[in-house]
Amino acid sequence: MRVPEALTPLFDEGIIQEVLRPLMAGKEAQVYLVVSNDKVCVAKVYKEPENRSFKHRTAYVEGRRVRNSRQQRAMDKGSKYGKEEIEAAWRSAEVDAIYRLRAAGVRVPEPYAYVDGVLVMELIAGDAGEPALRLADVDLEEGAARRLFTTLVREVVKMLCAGVVHGDLSDFNVLMGADGPVIIDFPQAIDPAANNSARKLLLRDVNNLTSFLARFAPGLRNTQYGQEIWDLYERGRLTPDTQLTGRFAGSRGSANVSSLLREIEDIEREARARRTALGLEPRRPARTPVFREPESPPPQAQPSGKRGPKSGSAPKSGSAPKSGSAPKSGSAPRSGPTPKSGPAPRSGPAPRSGPAPKSKTADPFDDLDALLSSDDT
Repeated sequence: MRVPEALTPLFDEGIIQEVLRPLMAGKEAQVYLVVSNDKVCVAKVYKEPENRSFKHRTAYVEGRRVRNSRQQRAMDKGSKYGKEEIEAAWRSAEVDAIYRLRAAGVRVPEPYAYVDGVLVMELIAGDAGEPALRLADVDLEEGAARRLFTTLVREVVKMLCAGVVHGDLSDFNVLMGADGPVIIDFPQAIDPAANNSARKLLLRDVNNLTSFLARFAPGLRNTQYGQEIWDLYERGRLTPDTQLTGRFAGSRGSANVSSLLREIEDIEREARARRTALGLEPRRPARTPVFREPESPPPQAQPSGKRGPKSGSAPKSGSAPKSGSAPKSGSAPRSGPTPKSGPAPRSGPAPRSGPAPKSKTADPFDDLDALLSSDDT
């Protein structure tokens, strides 16, 4: 097979003697079957960032630090150099995690070399010596599924005690080797002491295993190993040999708010004392919120012209009409609607007697009839 470009440096240095074939491709890397030191191994070539399908990487890199202060500052600023260092740290995180987990006795592949972003490690083989199948590709009986689940949960506990949470553990990241399951793929592994998402990721890892193996052993659906493991870890009672029950009741006690407020006051008092000892001015106390009465809405503007009577009030009986109003008897009805705005018309003399002549309404067809009669003549 033609040597891939990413494996050329290792081939030139003699770390790899032959590339046999591609083995598998994942979200993060392409894996090749190679010959190194006269035995069959795997070489993991990490993909470029733009070719990956791994999402939400920010949640996994939280808390990762490097020893070089210049590199750390560049990574925090997100400069071009910093992004290159973040990428290098992302690739080397798997190597660091595997070495740490191997020392803690976790079932992970043995690493052989890490050169130019390529990880050469042990090939996990099946019963016949062929590359092992993934857990997602096998069928299990109920008893075998329960035993496998117990083994994998124990490996999760060992990883947590070693300061590692896988972060993407599922049936696709477990290889069924000849001597038992082996966990792979650790570039997204996190430190539970430095990452705020550690609990969520650990629970998701255990839930993924539970959901898959419960297909063969339905009784696993009612277990709560993830919550139990994390509760023991938070209380400092988790060890690699801790016996788990799969039950978790949770805390039902009420929070002691008064104790929390006293602790906050003690912290503020210590901070003020330190600032005083350093000759610094005390910090400005927090502003007390001011509660104001709601302002009443502004009065609405009255329309110009004549004001009508208030709603709900009856007109007074026997009141004299105002100037300009029509007389009580013998008055002619007003022609046309009363104008809404503008000055009121002047009061004129009242008619003497008799009904007023009705105003003639203009007929829109008068002009048309006149025009037609002129045409006939």
